[in-house]
Amino acid sequence: MDPASGVIVAQTAAGTSVVLGLMRCGRIWLCPVCAATIRHKRAEEITAAVVEWIRRGGTAYLVTFTARHGHTDRLADLMDALQGTRKTPDTPRRPGAYQRLITGGTWAGRRATDGRGHADRDGIRDRIGYIGMIRATEVTVGQINGWHPHIHAIVMVGGRTEGERAAKQVVATFEPTEAALSEWQGHWRAVWTRTLRGINPDFTPDDRHGVDFKRLETERDANDLAEYIAKTQDGKAPALELARADLKTAAHGNVAPFELLGRIADLTGGMAEDEAGGVGPLEWNLARWHEYERATKGRRAIEWTRYLRQTLGIDGGDTEDDDLDLLLGADAEGGELRAGVAVTEDGWTAVTRRALDLAATQAAEGKDGNTDPAAVGERVREVLALADAADSVVVLTSDEVAEAYADMLTALALRREQAAARRRREQEQEILHKGGKVSLRHEARDARRALARHATDPSSH
Repeated sequence: MDPASGVIVAQTAAGTSVVLGLMRCGRIWLCPVCAATIRHKRAEEITAAVVEWIRRGGTAYLVTFTARHGHTDRLADLMDALQGTRKTPDTPRRPGAYQRLITGGTWAGRRATDGRGHADRDGIRDRIGYIGMIRATEVTVGQINGWHPHIHAIVMVGGRTEGERAAKQVVATFEPTEAALSEWQGHWRAVWTRTLRGINPDFTPDDRHGVDFKRLETERDANDLAEYIAKTQDGKAPALELARADLKTAAHGNVAPFELLGRIADLTGGMAEDEAGGVGPLEWNLARWHEYERATKGRRAIEWTRYLRQTLGIDGGDTEDDDLDLLLGADAEGGELRAGVAVTEDGWTAVTRRALDLAATQAAEGKDGNTDPAAVGERVREVLALADAADSVVVLTSDEVAEAYADMLTALALRREQAAARRRREQEQEILHKGGKVSLRHEARDARRALARHATDPSSH
């Protein structure tokens, strides 16, 4: 992050080690290292949101959406059908089946023909008290059935709100009626199936597999009656089901993307096919991985309904910058630092060039119980000597490590303040933009009415 400072390899009070001062790629789809941390932090956010909503008296569902797929279907086409196409300089963005779920008069209510009110003020959205949802997209692939992208969403219902956009607040909660819930589930199944059929009839799912609803139940914590733990009916933690795709091993002969990557590493490293993890020959795994890279580029892996975070009092955002903030925050959560070394930029470059960065990090751990800074420094220096970089190490006392740690926290706090300011500006700009569009629509409406009056009565102005 700062070439002048290099990096700091430090030991924590828990005996683990952490490397401070490194940039992260933050690629949640492609990087096993960054994805593990980002998804872990996202899972914590989702858990906090679900617990908060249930604590308020709301209701949540885990809803899974899938499409029919075959071995000849391209992943990009399936992702477009589910998530919508990505906007390019030459083509506008087209919605997918997911976006269609929360549009239309049946869902949102219908305006009266005179445009002055609602003929059906209580659409399905209002009858179930829809607040928003958190969506995560997961991808698996198999040699027989091909790509299988699917969406998990935690949907929060049972709330009454006032205000719009960033100013929206929950003013009450209620239990939706069975009739309203049944209507909602039937509507979403119909919209999902109809939209996929319109995009490509081959993607049309059957009634049993297309959309699956699981209500999230609660258990009162035995030690603290104020705390709730949300979990699905089959016992899975909904946040992990949503966010931790990096932990999953696919079923029915399918593999997760990082299993493709692991098999590629095994096979290119000389391991026999029957001993390597995953399935298929190297060429098949490479082709699938490259297709996966292209199809996921520019897409969000995890996304919240806009303003849902603010409504529930959860900080953060869903952008790549926010993912980087989570990575930096995870670096700063290692606990008290008690011994370490500073390594110059050139020294660390030499270490990574020889793939010794993991060994250097492990050398700083306190597994042998020796936490003396000089001993930690000597162990790390021995590793760097293998890269001809032993002279680039400076041993830090616990006070010096603490000072470096404080500097890192200060930099992280500044970054988070800048991210929060950026989100506020984006929200303000959107509100101004929407307001301007509404004003123009009103002016155009008034002009049309004036023209209509003049056409029937030329003497009017």
